[in-house]
Amino acid sequence: MKYITFVLLLFSFLTTSYAQDDNNPWKTLSHVEMKTYMDETLGFEVSEPIFGPEVEMLDGSFITISGYILPVDSEDGTSIISFMPFASCFFCGNAGPETVMELDIPKVQSQVNKKVTVRGQLKLNRDDFYSLIYKLKNTELIKVE
Repeated sequence: MKYITFVLLLFSFLTTSYAQDDNNPWKTLSHVEMKTYMDETLGFEVSEPIFGPEVEMLDGSFITISGYILPVDSEDGTSIISFMPFASCFFCGNAGPETVMELDIPKVQSQVNKKVTVRGQLKLNRDDFYSLIYKLKNTELIKVE
């Protein structure tokens, strides 16, 4: 009986600690480290994300996340959402790569610098260092504040 109780408590702890923080998915997504190494083929240093287990569990799942649309000019027409407003975002050097995410919705320039909530399927980018480490597929705009 003690063994069963222990297993149930352990399972409860693991599922709680690795679950997405519904109030702030950005907190869960912050469990990533960047490993930098010299790519001999390219001839320069590149960074590779090492995702924590709580982030790995979200890969492919649908999440709802809030943030600020950044004013970017992307060739493929995607938008970028940031945990922080533009003046404090990753591209200004004030945050890490885990605080921004590509959205597969067309540019929403009318929403730039506004706080929005979007929902979509999270995809982890492990090897395309020309793209952001997080991508949201099948994105829908839920709310604009």
